[in-house]
Order: sequence, then structure tokens, then C-alpha cells
Amino acid sequence: MIIRPISEWTLYKHRFLIAYSGLAVMVALLLTLYPNNLPPGLSSAEQQSIIDSHGLSFTQLPSAAQVVNLPFHALQKVTVDFLGVTPFGVRLPSLFFGALTILCLSFVIKRWFKINVAIVATMIIITSTWFLSLARLGTPDIMIPFWTSCLILCATYVSQQTKHWQIWKGLFGVSAALALYTPYMAYLFAATLIAAIAQPHLRYLIRQSSKVGLTIGTFFFLLLLVPLGWGVYKDPTLLREILAIPATIPEPLQFGRDILQALSNLLYPFNLSARETITPLLNIATATLVVIGGFRLLSDFHSVRAYVLLIWMALLVPIIGFAPQNLTVLFVPAMLVMTIGLNLIVRYWYKLFPINPYARIFGLLPLFILIFSVMQFGYQRYTFTMLYSIEAGQTFNPDGFLAQSMIKQVAKNVPITLVVAPKDKAFYQVIADSHPETVVITGDQSPIRQSAYLVAENQVAAVPQLGTALKLIISDRKDDALRFRFYQ
Repeated sequence: MIIRPISEWTLYKHRFLIAYSGLAVMVALLLTLYPNNLPPGLSSAEQQSIIDSHGLSFTQLPSAAQVVNLPFHALQKVTVDFLGVTPFGVRLPSLFFGALTILCLSFVIKRWFKINVAIVATMIIITSTWFLSLARLGTPDIMIPFWTSCLILCATYVSQQTKHWQIWKGLFGVSAALALYTPYMAYLFAATLIAAIAQPHLRYLIRQSSKVGLTIGTFFFLLLLVPLGWGVYKDPTLLREILAIPATIPEPLQFGRDILQALSNLLYPFNLSARETITPLLNIATATLVVIGGFRLLSDFHSVRAYVLLIWMALLVPIIGFAPQNLTVLFVPAMLVMTIGLNLIVRYWYKLFPINPYARIFGLLPLFILIFSVMQFGYQRYTFTMLYSIEAGQTFNPDGFLAQSMIKQVAKNVPITLVVAPKDKAFYQVIADSHPETVVITGDQSPIRQSAYLVAENQVAAVPQLGTALKLIISDRKDDALRFRFYQ
């Protein structure tokens, strides 16, 4: 009897197709499961993002305040208008850009490393607490890793002169222009330009480029920046926001403390918090891989990828000191450096075993268990933290979803008056605008018409004339579960 080697098995020959199909299913499940509880409500940043998106107009130039993160707010306006203030309505843009981020990153890693390393690294990234915190949050924070991964992917295809690399060069220009609407992205663009000037291969590609093509590309690049230029013209302080420069530059001693705080938020395992993002951002295993990859990156400084990553991280050091609480800009470089460390370990592990495929498979079992443990820990850490952490419960408020759900339950022709606190009126006005019969007032205003009333619990004392509530709207929280009272 002839024993066929493993490489001739049908499933083995299609292992990469199966793996990437599994990754696609995993991304879909991780981003869409339990939308009402992960996160458990809306944060203040999400509410502000909804307000900014709702105020956007597609028929005129945006105001200066609406220019920052314009692509994200344009998409969020569409989803909120169609789906309302629901978990998917608010977070669908983040889920979409999160999935695209993983797609771009997986292609980048596949071009930089062997496909088996790319699959394992992608699995670690999509199950990481950091990624899930960004992709499941309805704010523009996900745009930083998205534009970063997109620009690096385009630059990789251009530098390696792959098939249709001229098209990728055009996509790089479009992505770079749109990315400049997002804070921090100017630094990646600057790092890419510095690398293009300093790296011989990139200088060669620029010299070989068509002058006509560069002229046309520059024209469209500037055309896409017209709204941004308009916003900066109307409000010059907008430029500081795009560059993520604070209004007050910290003193050297305070700057040093902020750098240490940023490192603590990134790596220190005992710096535990659970707000919009969960710290530390990297678990111990991933942080170890990042350190290993960092040493390898320094030794490989002459390559194109090392040029871009090292220059970019050098430019980000002062910015991190200015904003130690927001380290989203480090997500993609941290994941790429982590993959470099993972690649070293996998290559070394393969050298420990003979070429015999059976021995190699059994030899890889401990590595598989380690990787599975890292993935499981990342996902469970995010899930259990968001479900059971007191800090998460204080950060995310379910009131917006509860009000939206209750208004939808009322008949369409029944007018509703929504009574809320003055500080919340702008947010609830977004909900009211999608229901023509709904009006928003504050507790210090007298009832203005005969209608059903949905009153926030903190405003009930201001409208005693409404009598007894027909229905109580409660949340699943242990404390202060009563959120609204419905009168009719």
C-alpha cells in the first residue's frame, strides 16, 4: 500500500483557502455578535460623533468643525439616517472600516512574510482586545488604523512593483488625500515622503514615474483636499487638531511623565482600566512579540518597510507625549512589529524539527496551543470586561438605544414629546429628526401639546402634571436601572 504524503491530501492543498475563509467568518462573528452589549451602550464620544455626523450636509461645504474625520462622518450620517440610533446604525461605519483594516493588514503581512505567518498574525490581530475596542466603537478612531493599513498596503505594492502597481500608486494618492482629514495621518504621510527621499529604491521609482501621471495625480490630490483647505481657512485652529497638537505644550518634566504614562497604557500589565478602550492595550504575550520584532526591525533598518516604520515611529514620539491617553496611532505599527517577532519565532521553531512533515506537525502543537491561548485571552478579555466591568458600565450609557426602541414601538401617527436634560438635548434631537411626530424639550419647559410623553428619569420631577406613567423603561444595570417613563 502506498502511503501518500500529507502534501497530497485534498484538504492540505487547499489549506490557505480554508484558512482565509475561516478568517473572514471569524471577523464577521467578532464584529457583529452581541451588538447591544459589546459595548453596553453609547459613550460620550459616540454621542458627539452622532451629533457631528447628523449635522453634516451633502449639498454644501462642511463647517470647520465637521471637516475633521469627514469621510467617517459622511458614512455614519447615512447609516444613522437609515437605521436610526441603534447599535448597527451608530457602529456600522466602524465595523465596515474595521473589516477593511483587517483586509489591508492581512495583504500587507502576506506581502512581507510567508503566508502561514500572515494567517497566524491576522488571527492574533482580529482577536486582540485593542482591535475589538476600536472596531466596535462608533467613533472615528478606527479611521487611524484603516488609513494607516491602506497607505502601507499601497506603498508596499508600489515599492515591490507588483502587477498593476501604477494603479496602486494612484490609489495611494487618493488614500493619502482622504487620510489627511484624520488626525495623526499627516505624520505617516511625512514619514512616507522622508522614506521616499532617503531610500534609494523609492527614489528610483519616483524618477521613473511619468511626469504627466504625477501632474494629474497632484491635481486630483489637491482637489480632494478642497474641503479640508476650506475648513482650515475658516478656522486655522483646525490645523492643530489635524496634527494632534495640544493647545498648551507640556513642560519637559511633564512631557517625560506623559511618555511613561503612554508606555504604561500600552504595556504595563497592572495598569487596568476599561473605558472606551481597555488598558493595557497589549497583553504580555503580544508585548513580548513586539519587543522581539523591534530588535529585528532595528537590525533590518536598510529595508523599505523598516525605513517607513522607524521614521514614522520617530515622528510619533512627541505626539504620544502630547496625548498619552490616545495611542490608536500606534496600533498598525505595533501589529506589524509584532508580526516581525512572530515570524522570527516560527522560523526558529521550524529549524528545531526535521524536514519530516509528521514530526514537524507534532512539533508545532505547542506553538499552536500558545497562539490559541493568546487569541482566546484577547477575545475573552474584551468580552468579559465590557459585560461585567464597573468602569465599562459607567462609560457606556444605554439610554439612547432605549429611547430609540421605545419611540419605534409607538404608532407612527402618534405625536411624542421627549423630555431630557438640557445637556442631552442635541443628542436626542438626532433621534427626533428621524421621527417626524417627535419633539424634544427639556424639563424646564412646560408641556407644549397633547401627545405621548417619554420622560428621562432625571427629569420626572420637573413634569409632575403628567400623572402616572403607563410604562417604565429599564436597563439591565444593577443600579439606576429605571431610565425613562412613558405617559399617554
